[in-house]
Amino acid sequence: MESKHFSHIHGLVFHCSGCRSSGSGNVYACWKCNYFLHEHCFRASRSLTHPAHPHHPLTLMSYPTYPSTQFFCNSCNLVGSGFCYCCSECDFDVHVHCAHTAAPPLLSGSASVPLPSFNGAHPFPSYVPS
Repeated sequence: MESKHFSHIHGLVFHCSGCRSSGSGNVYACWKCNYFLHEHCFRASRSLTHPAHPHHPLTLMSYPTYPSTQFFCNSCNLVGSGFCYCCSECDFDVHVHCAHTAAPPLLSGSASVPLPSFNGAHPFPSYVPS
C-alpha cells in the first residue's frame, strides 16, 4: 500500500526484505543496504513443528533453496520467493506468515492435516506474493 507524504512527490511503500511483502507496523532497518524486516519476520523462530506437517521440523530459510529461487506454499497455494519454513526431507514449504496461521487440529490416526485453503485471499491483507 502506498503512502503519500508532503515531503516527497512519489508514493512511498514499505517492503519487507524477508517475506517480500508490503507491510506496516514496527520495522527493523539497515540503512546502509536498504534491508528492512517486519517485526514478525525479525522475530520468527529458526525452526518449528507445525500441525500440518508433524513428522519433521520446519526450518526458516531466508530464501528458497530451489534452483528456480521460488517455492510453492503448501498452505495458501501461492508462489513465494522470500522467507519460508521448509522441510528438507519432504519438500513441504510455507510462507513465514502462513506458518503462523492457525491450522485445524490433528485428526486421530492422520499422518498430517492440510492447512486451510484461502482461495487466493491471503490471511494477511498487506501480503503481496512475490
